[in-house]
Amino acid sequence: MKNRRCTLVLVMMVLSISLLMDHAHARENNAKKSSGAPNAGKTRAPYVPVLRIPLRVHLSMSKRPVKEWMVILEEINRIWWSQAGICFEIEAVMHDTILKDGMDIWFSPPADEGVVLNGYFEGAHDIWVRDTPKLRSAPNPARHRAARTAAHEFGHGLGLNHRQDSDDNLMRSQTLGWRLNAKEVGTVRKHAASIALPDRKPSRCKAPILTP
Repeated sequence: MKNRRCTLVLVMMVLSISLLMDHAHARENNAKKSSGAPNAGKTRAPYVPVLRIPLRVHLSMSKRPVKEWMVILEEINRIWWSQAGICFEIEAVMHDTILKDGMDIWFSPPADEGVVLNGYFEGAHDIWVRDTPKLRSAPNPARHRAARTAAHEFGHGLGLNHRQDSDDNLMRSQTLGWRLNAKEVGTVRKHAASIALPDRKPSRCKAPILTP
């Protein structure tokens, strides 16, 4: 009888540990699914054709390592591709020469660290975002603050205004939200179509490249 009780206790302990591990794995997987946009290279584009816009990223004034920027720039494309079927053909450079077409963005620390401004849009070739934006959390946050802020400024460049009704909105001020609604998607696709590259066959976003 004693041996049976010990065996029963042991079985119950193993089952409990197994259930706890399954629950932990489920929470981890759910967290991964809810944090950041889907990978632009592994899932199907939600809209076709995919609209590709040249983007030159100027890092000459940035204080962050270049290798960090490659991951951040990829998230910008995940945010736009996964919701609106828009890709930026990204070239990161260490100079200030602007593109003839497309968009240009500069990353750098603010001249005055007391400044609360995270970024601004003054035109397609005059966009600035600070290296490390100061943003509030959101229920489904972007992974990288600089990626979210840059994606927000590109929203202005594609015809969107601020929308302050939820912290999850990409166009809300100073949060980590990255979501667009159907009306916004319609607006940005119409605008993007007027400045996109003529070749509409590619359905994936290319990896960012670094040009010295």
